[in-house]
Amino acid sequence: MIISASYKTDIPTFYGEWFKNRLKAGYCRMVNPFNATQHYRVSLLPQDVDGFVFWTKNLHPFLPVLDEVNALKIPFLVQYTINCYPRELESRGVNWERAITHMRHLAETFGPRVPIWRYDTILFSSLTDADFHRGNFETLAQQLEGTTDEVVVSFLQLYKKTKDNMDAAARAHNFTWTDPPPEEKSALLADLNQIAAAHGMRLTICAQPELKTEGVGEARCVDAPRLWDVGG
Repeated sequence: MIISASYKTDIPTFYGEWFKNRLKAGYCRMVNPFNATQHYRVSLLPQDVDGFVFWTKNLHPFLPVLDEVNALKIPFLVQYTINCYPRELESRGVNWERAITHMRHLAETFGPRVPIWRYDTILFSSLTDADFHRGNFETLAQQLEGTTDEVVVSFLQLYKKTKDNMDAAARAHNFTWTDPPPEEKSALLADLNQIAAAHGMRLTICAQPELKTEGVGEARCVDAPRLWDVGG
């Protein structure tokens, strides 16, 4: 069993103590998001867990917990989102330079196959146009070279809640945003792929295969072969 922790919330940033306690208890409980009356008991015992995939925008509070997971000899991956966006778009994100030190710590302590850089979600706005993304991505890729061999990207998915949130933020901070045609997204993707390759990374795209260009792979949210490599 591979446990993804978590799509629902940022466990490493906000619930590290909870996770540590559940790890010691050997299990946790999960509520079905579509039916709150259904509860599931999930084993966290080393003999039952083949690996963890952690998702976060701020790993710092969770670093001591990773030491405990490692001591149990359970392999894990960390999907780490580092965007370096203007504060109008990311008001609560950790400083990108600090996030890069966390990535380096992961690579040096647990191996370069453990951290995966996520540059997502890609937003097109008056603050972050295509040229911004090219320059911003280049800066981050330079700093992250040697810490990971994969960078995952995705473009804004326009659900109703997403659109409402973007409209509210644009009004509050006086910027505009757009959802450009697929050709423009694919052109940017091709440029980001070249930048990633120049810094020793494979670029993959998450859940939007229609935008793929030559050399860009499809991302795995739960990458079992990578976990296999990490666990030996």
